[in-house]
Amino acid sequence: MAEAFRKKATPGKVPELVSGLAHDRPITEGVKLQVIDELCVGCSYCLMACKDDALIVEGLCEVIDENCTDCLRCLLWCPTGALVYS
Repeated sequence: MAEAFRKKATPGKVPELVSGLAHDRPITEGVKLQVIDELCVGCSYCLMACKDDALIVEGLCEVIDENCTDCLRCLLWCPTGALVYS
């Protein structure tokens, strides 16, 4: 479903990111990607940016921890700052 949605989306091409650097990933053990429900507007930009199918947007965004690779693409594309590590 996410792939089909990405193909229909129109906000522009999501840029490739250079990953693997220490500062690209959370450095505190045990922190996970979280959604601040009060800030999420369900725009699906994070879903379009995620290449790991680690997000579901049905009204509000949800994170699938097992699929998340901490690439930070969703954080860069979230217009409201609803995605955070805590």
